[in-house]
Amino acid sequence: MNIQNLRYFATVAKLENVSKAAELMHTSQSSISKNIFTLEEELGTKLFDRHGKKLVLNDAGKRFLQSCDRILQETETVTKDLRYMSTGEDKLIRICAIGTDPHLFTFMSMFKVSYPEVEYAVDTAAESGGLPDINRYDLVIYPDELKYRKFKGVDFFIEKHFFAVRVDNPLAERVSLPVKMMDGMPMVFLNRGLEYEYPYHVCIAQNVRMKSVNFVDSRDLHRQMISNGIASGFVPEGSAEMYRNDSRIKLLHLTDDRFTRRMKACFKREKHLSLTGNAFRQAMTEYFNLQSE
Repeated sequence: MNIQNLRYFATVAKLENVSKAAELMHTSQSSISKNIFTLEEELGTKLFDRHGKKLVLNDAGKRFLQSCDRILQETETVTKDLRYMSTGEDKLIRICAIGTDPHLFTFMSMFKVSYPEVEYAVDTAAESGGLPDINRYDLVIYPDELKYRKFKGVDFFIEKHFFAVRVDNPLAERVSLPVKMMDGMPMVFLNRGLEYEYPYHVCIAQNVRMKSVNFVDSRDLHRQMISNGIASGFVPEGSAEMYRNDSRIKLLHLTDDRFTRRMKACFKREKHLSLTGNAFRQAMTEYFNLQSE
């Protein structure tokens, strides 16, 4: 299966327009149309429905896009890995962040000043999924819990959560919120695949009687569900700014410390890090004053 055909397909699928895709990829509309036709012939099915100038994925196209994204991501990763094996140069820093500290991105920006060619690949995950592979990442940020005992990390930061409600919710008059006052409320949680965010597990463990449970797969959709009064939800401190900037949302402090957890940072073994990866590790250790265990 031709990788370039997959790139054409994925671009058109996301832009829903051949001319825009051609402009973005610096090629002709006819070339893109021809390559997509070849891909459909190879798969034995149409991938798009046409609505005027707009191309919309059909059911087969939606299913194939999921696999296509994984194939392209894996191809990019393998290409970079092979380049590193042959040249010893690797400018990509791979990070798996199960929880994030807002200061981490400030540091990443500062590091890029000294290393302008550095690239970042940041994956987010929730702990109900499988453990991240430390051999795949330069840095894994994870909660200090038994499940992650195989990682030999160092203390990084304390992650706290806020409770977000729409400003016209009666609870918005409060400064803080105990767990018992969450009963009977519709809730929205992040859910990427089968990976539920941390507060969901706390609510289940504390037998919070939620009126309804809604799931979304992106932080922005989570914010929109709350700002439109569909549900209330939990917000990690590292993502709080986008909610504070929404005038329709009020963030409340949580009185139960079970919504707070210690986060740790684990780097890939030094001998397996690239030169850029080692520089990143050293700079981050000094910036955050990380202490070795």
